[in-house]
Amino acid sequence: MEGTGKTYLARCICTDCQVLEIFDNIIWVNVSDDFDLGKIARKIILSLEGLEHDSLRLLTLVPLQSLLDRIQRKIVNKKSLLVLDGVGRYDCDDWEALRAVFQHGMSGSGILVTTHEHSVAGAMESSYKFCLRKLSDELCWMILREVGLNDDTLEYAVEDIGRELARRCEGLPFAAKVLGDAIRHYDFGIRGWDVFLRNCIWKSPRIPKYMSKILSLSYCNLPLSVRRCLSYWAIFPKSFEISKTLLVQHWMAQGCLYSSDNLEMELKGEEYFKCLEAHSCFQYCTRDGGMLTCKMHSLVHDCVQSLSPYDLMMRFESVKQLTLNLSSWTEEVKVVGTHHLVMMIAQGAGFPMDISGAEKLRTLVAVTQGCLITSQALSNLFKQSKHLRLLDLSLTSGWHNCFGPSGQGNILDEIPVEICRLINLRYLSLAGSKVLKILPETLCDLHNLQSLDLTGCSSLRKLPDGMGKLMNLRYFYTWCCSSITSYPKGISCLTSL
Repeated sequence: MEGTGKTYLARCICTDCQVLEIFDNIIWVNVSDDFDLGKIARKIILSLEGLEHDSLRLLTLVPLQSLLDRIQRKIVNKKSLLVLDGVGRYDCDDWEALRAVFQHGMSGSGILVTTHEHSVAGAMESSYKFCLRKLSDELCWMILREVGLNDDTLEYAVEDIGRELARRCEGLPFAAKVLGDAIRHYDFGIRGWDVFLRNCIWKSPRIPKYMSKILSLSYCNLPLSVRRCLSYWAIFPKSFEISKTLLVQHWMAQGCLYSSDNLEMELKGEEYFKCLEAHSCFQYCTRDGGMLTCKMHSLVHDCVQSLSPYDLMMRFESVKQLTLNLSSWTEEVKVVGTHHLVMMIAQGAGFPMDISGAEKLRTLVAVTQGCLITSQALSNLFKQSKHLRLLDLSLTSGWHNCFGPSGQGNILDEIPVEICRLINLRYLSLAGSKVLKILPETLCDLHNLQSLDLTGCSSLRKLPDGMGKLMNLRYFYTWCCSSITSYPKGISCLTSL
């Protein structure tokens, strides 16, 4: 069952002083429903070597056996605790391979698994199982009181209301925490508690579960500008981990961080991030090598998706479907909106030559396992998508750590000159395009571009001469672009970098 505090308890164990003294390494890996050894191995290395979360993009290019050997060298003669959080399904072969690697650690090393599936715990042959049960109404009231009360003198006055709200938490500590956060930020004393109790959402037949009602209450209590940032998360899959820096870039690209001073957009993003964190929207926030990384709670994710019907996530697998109609509604392809599109293209399938309805797209992400993206397909897309604000065609982005088995990514060797048609583009990632050798000069006509990611474009020989025209560019990544020997002179004019 979700919301019972499994992740929180595991984190308490990992930060306990006695546990910290026992283990040389404590390695935390968010697994989710897809137990993929390659993804898990990359995250283990990230933790062991203290790398930043963005390094996952480069580790995507490393063969699996090399990753496992690297882990083995790091844990030999050391006592390690590996935490696999949120395992929904597991692959027997991958599990045995992972366990075999950790047998090279010192005696006393261990693996801690959290899961809401009893079958997973049994299949993994766990030596000890601990089942978290629902809390009593009394304990839910204690959490609600601790989190929600700004003034201890009000405890007696709000007790009757608080106990009724605690009953509606249905024994889930996460529900009590979310409700308490919402009440505390509402900050209207006794009246605030009464407003939450009498809210009409409790009687809404459209929201059947109390947990969903509580999350909806919390969502509606957020400032409108922050709500918009939270709604954008609907395009991400469950258990998606993202660095705060990259998340803020996404918000900027979508125009969610309005500021009269262009230089203050990052500060506005920091403010909204802290607001969401304070409302328990993130299951956890961790620092990987100094970089703040977050993951949304799966229950919050479900709520956000239900409240964001215009966002679209679809799976596109057929090699024959070279034309994609975003206005269609069939049994094979169900589309509910056309603002944000994530295409999960299976191995052997092709990038669509034509996307009907692309003129309304603001976001396009192509997640693939070896997909040829032709110049003609991109040319057709660019001619249609003048409202596109974010385009991610990268091999090494975080999307590949969430969807399907690890693959070889996009095969992209040319960017057509028609890219200049994307006059509203703010974010462009071509990371991991190892065969891409040149970028067109027309790229420099994208005057609104704020983020350009060329990480891992190892064959890229030179950058466009007109780079100095990208005056709004704030983030520019060229890690592992080993073939670039010099930068154009105009790059010194990019004062926002």
